[in-house]
Amino acid sequence: MNKTLVYLIYFTVYSAVLVWIGKRSFHRGDTPGQFYLGGRQLGTVRCMMTFAGTWISAATVLGFTGSVFESGYAALVYSVIPWYIGAIFLVCLSRQLYRNDILTIPELFRKRFGSKGLQVLVAVVMIFTYIFYLVIQIRGFGLVASSLFDIPYGISILLIYLFILYATFGGFHTVAQTDAFNLITLFLGTAMVFIMVVFQAGGIGAIHREAAQISGMAYPSMQYATDPGDLLRLFGKGKFAPMMSITMFFGWGLGLAANPQYMVRIIAAKDARTSRRMILLSLALLALLYFAFLQIGLGMRVMFPTLEEVRETDEIFVYVINNLLYGAWSGFFLFAVIGACISTANSQLLIIASSFSYDIVNTLCGDRLGERALLFLSRVSVLVGGTLSLLLSIHPPASLLTYGGDLWGVFGATLFSTVYGGLFYRRATAKGVWAGILAGLAGLAAFYPAYWRGILPFHAAFPATILSCAAFLAVSRLTSPKEGRDAAAR
Repeated sequence: MNKTLVYLIYFTVYSAVLVWIGKRSFHRGDTPGQFYLGGRQLGTVRCMMTFAGTWISAATVLGFTGSVFESGYAALVYSVIPWYIGAIFLVCLSRQLYRNDILTIPELFRKRFGSKGLQVLVAVVMIFTYIFYLVIQIRGFGLVASSLFDIPYGISILLIYLFILYATFGGFHTVAQTDAFNLITLFLGTAMVFIMVVFQAGGIGAIHREAAQISGMAYPSMQYATDPGDLLRLFGKGKFAPMMSITMFFGWGLGLAANPQYMVRIIAAKDARTSRRMILLSLALLALLYFAFLQIGLGMRVMFPTLEEVRETDEIFVYVINNLLYGAWSGFFLFAVIGACISTANSQLLIIASSFSYDIVNTLCGDRLGERALLFLSRVSVLVGGTLSLLLSIHPPASLLTYGGDLWGVFGATLFSTVYGGLFYRRATAKGVWAGILAGLAGLAAFYPAYWRGILPFHAAFPATILSCAAFLAVSRLTSPKEGRDAAAR
């Protein structure tokens, strides 16, 4: 059967399922509590599905696997290990965070410190960060869709624009059900690719023996060549050099630990115990996927040491599956990748919507907006946020994995010290939180330009996060009430 026809069949089926999910759950988001958090009634399985579904994005499937193809195990240290350490922080945070009766993460700062200004400031930081991060999902979708249907990238990204708007308009229930469907699809598709690649490459042992001998360029425009043994080393060249990889923890790692899209899933669970189980079970499931992506990336490099037609890291996986290893299952897997992009995008759009309508507009209006006005404004925010991200995606970043870590670094430098310190540090004050966020932003503004020009040997989020923590602790200590200081001393 013609390849394009096969892909059109997959596209029709996938679209029909999304429409069915959206129609089935659209009217369940008829209150802000339902629209933003699903009524805080999610059980363990649904929580795990939406947590893992929003975790796996284009940065993982395309960025990580492509980076394994070009640099091997170094991609694991650069991204996956920091992600897992960040998730352990979330486990420690879950019980304390869940105790707060909040609809959004910015509201936590208002409830904890009595500051509407902090609620608005945190919401602004989140909106800008997620609008730029959505570019990753749109870019990933565009790469896949343009390959599937042989259409220009600019046209293909319009498709995800329609998908994510529809999947977000129904609120958290629609997002959670879409996440579950997309995660199951990705798991099955990845299993198919894993079996096929490992079988054709001669097994996992053979993959590693051959990978140890690989040398040369992964693709013509790659900045450095692979030397024998490089693919099995924990550190590599360029962005995977030891200092850069270690300090990327302050981007990917602490950025994930302070990421509101995961905190939202903690407070959406039916109880604190469920939220902890959600994270631990998700990490176990994700470990299987990362093991598969690691072997797939190495296996593809063994089978195809150099890809002459590829220009960038993020194109590798799609090119190999769509051309060199094409089969009847290819369309299933590639649409699973599309699903991963949609699952992360709709979660972030929903947070953009709640941040703007509930945390900014409603707060500035003195909490006078009614439920219908909030929901209407939330859906308008989805439309505007998606449109802005779409426009930014016309000229996408060169590397999804690096770009994602840079953006997560914004959360690490602004929210890590203030969220964790605000919940666990007795002497935390509103002024301390202001100082922590502003110092983090100032640090990012000071160090990112030099980092992007390749001047710094470490990630810019590293010094910015240190500045944020120091400012938060110092100002909180100076401004905490005397009785609080005495209690802390005792």
